Amino acid sequence: MIRNASNKDLERINELGLLAVKNFSQTYNIKDYLNSDKYIIIVNEDNNYVNGFILLLKNLEIYELEVIAVDPKFQNQGIATKMMNYVGKEYCKKDDVILLEVAEDNSKAFKLYQKLDYEIINRRKKYYGNVDAYVMKKVIK
Repeated sequence: MIRNASNKDLERINELGLLAVKNFSQTYNIKDYLNSDKYIIIVNEDNNYVNGFILLLKNLEIYELEVIAVDPKFQNQGIATKMMNYVGKEYCKKDDVILLEVAEDNSKAFKLYQKLDYEIINRRKKYYGNVDAYVMKKVIK
């Protein structure tokens, strides 16, 4: 089941967030994000267990995918794809844009984004230390 996050999900989101971002709890104050009209946190829950989430910044007709994390035990099961498709269907209108960044060496994520019709629009040199980042976008049709 895919749904919006609630306060009961805070601990689990912070736990999963550390898998994606080294200092997740210091960078993202999820409690504040839950109470903001600019952020949307989507969780994939299976049997009352949050196995993945997306943190999305909403800015008019542009959405920025800030973080996506899936529990390693549930990776390669289509969870990230389902959550990203959910964002496109439930939040975006025709011609809205979703932007994201991905490390050049994160081939797994890069392939997912390509599969979902994201295109490279820019490259940020050494954005992740010694690794470049691709800026990708998708226009909702």
